[in-house]
Amino acid sequence: MAFVNCDPPLAREQLRQVYSEHVDAVHGFLLARCGSPELAEDLTTDTFLNAADRFAQGRGAEVTIGWLITTARRRLIDHWRKSTTQRSRLERFRSETIRSNAVKAATGSDGRTLTALLSLTETQRAALTLRYIDEHSVSEVADLLGLSYQAAESLLARARRSFKQSYEVASS
Repeated sequence: MAFVNCDPPLAREQLRQVYSEHVDAVHGFLLARCGSPELAEDLTTDTFLNAADRFAQGRGAEVTIGWLITTARRRLIDHWRKSTTQRSRLERFRSETIRSNAVKAATGSDGRTLTALLSLTETQRAALTLRYIDEHSVSEVADLLGLSYQAAESLLARARRSFKQSYEVASS
């Protein structure tokens, strides 16, 4: 990678420092929203590649934790949009052990909420996350997922119903 308009060794060191300080926060943010350690790792890598580009352009001062989380959220939304458009689904967890470990890693608690989220389809999980965790309007959810407003409302209704059923099962 070529460093332009900056001191390359200094930029590399600053990038290393930003990475070491914030990689766990970015990965945790993504893991809690997507439920897949592999996907969270891939999106974390993409996020830090974008940060490296900023440093290479001499714009490393822009790379804050807020910038990293915003970039990570955009990478995740891009992934969801692509998956929704292609009607593909996120790979199911290979075993209950992996699911249990992801719940414990992401929540540090009994994980009923995350367990219920992980039981949903990727599209339902994306819709609920965007609507209730990231606090987007239904119109914004529709736009971000490439759906009509009515389709987004319907998706959210089905997702809430499925989430409620799964949460009740996890609580009993």
